[in-house]
Amino acid sequence: NEKLLRTLRDTIAQAQKRKRPPDVVFVLTSDATSIVGDDIANAARIVEEETGVNVIALDTPGFLGGTAKGVDAALTALLRRFAANEESSEQKNGVNIIAPYLMGSKNWINDNDEIVRLLQGAGIAVNTVLTRNFRLDELNKFAQAKYNLNLSGENLSEFEELSSQFGVSSYDKNLPLPIGAANTEEWLLSIAKDIGQEEKAKEILVADQKFVQRQLRFNYNFSWMSTLMYQKRCGLLAHAKFGVSLARCLLWDFGIVPRVVGLIAESDRAVNQAMELLEAIKGQADIKILINPTYFEYGNTLKEAKVDFSIGAIHDKALSLGHNIPHLSLCGYHFFNQYNFIPYPNMGIRGVLGLLTELSRVMEETFYIKDTMKITD
Repeated sequence: NEKLLRTLRDTIAQAQKRKRPPDVVFVLTSDATSIVGDDIANAARIVEEETGVNVIALDTPGFLGGTAKGVDAALTALLRRFAANEESSEQKNGVNIIAPYLMGSKNWINDNDEIVRLLQGAGIAVNTVLTRNFRLDELNKFAQAKYNLNLSGENLSEFEELSSQFGVSSYDKNLPLPIGAANTEEWLLSIAKDIGQEEKAKEILVADQKFVQRQLRFNYNFSWMSTLMYQKRCGLLAHAKFGVSLARCLLWDFGIVPRVVGLIAESDRAVNQAMELLEAIKGQADIKILINPTYFEYGNTLKEAKVDFSIGAIHDKALSLGHNIPHLSLCGYHFFNQYNFIPYPNMGIRGVLGLLTELSRVMEETFYIKDTMKITD
């Protein structure tokens, strides 16, 4: 406890010395700290009274649950401490984007920015993004929103209950993430019809389609690559809603057949939403669906399905290469997984260009390297 107090005091003092005092300091427990039962809440209270800096203590051992559970706790704490909950005579308007990193896109930072651009282009205000490039004072606009837009499908029960007390409902339509042309049209037009301007949404969709067409028109590389992609079989291992949205996009926009879809989810709601979204392509492809598979199960299923390549997170790569299957990292979390420093999205119709760039890399491996790996094996 003394070490924690000293660390908090030193951290805040150093920040103040650099003339960059923090708005808030978080204290998060590991497994060992939680088991021992150190009184982090009391330490936070003491230092907050001494310094005037907000200190929030959260009990976050891994054994309490997965990432969604931790996100739920952190967002609930932010909302409880900083959001203004004053009754307003103004009509509620716009949305709050909730936990964009839980989508499971390795490119979530640029993907989130594209989602904001699309919503704003359809006349839908984005009040706050929890969390991406936001200031604490923006939480004053949280309760002015009509809906929370949860991009993961995961169950954030505490946060959702507190949001309802602020008069903000969860947008409850089960829509795919806006990956590729077809998904983006369904996603944006549905939301715009409910809380935005449908005509504006159509305008931005048409403009983005023309932008992509201009980039690809008379492009021989695209003609060759799209032919190479057509009818290739792939395996997917991704967070549930991201994975099924990507599977739909691969089939409808690129002609790539998802043969194996492994869904990672922490809640029944995320699984159920994903399965419902998969219904749209079940009759168009023979898909083996795995729910929270072990690596052993997923790897064997990839091999049995004779896929041409796999898509997943970077830590799945060794598994796929071990089965002589080229691998593309598109999924998972941002850290230690994203080495693209150009701010292009994989979401939206414009994101088709980003996906083409990524898919072309694994197509090259499929075309040139797969036979080499077999010879080496």
